[in-house]
Amino acid sequence: MSKEIVLNDYTFLVSETDEKGIILFANDDFCKIAGYDIDELIGKPHSIIRHKDMPK
Repeated sequence: MSKEIVLNDYTFLVSETDEKGIILFANDDFCKIAGYDIDELIGKPHSIIRHKDMPK
């Protein structure tokens, strides 16, 4: 079960992917909310952070 996370006005979720959806960059806020370290995200498909109820 996932929990709701309320963001403040200064939180910016930033990620960059290539044309195939592979993560090239993610900022600290994005990593924190996603629950991964940056090293765990770089090179992985962006879909790893998609909630199971969200459409592809």
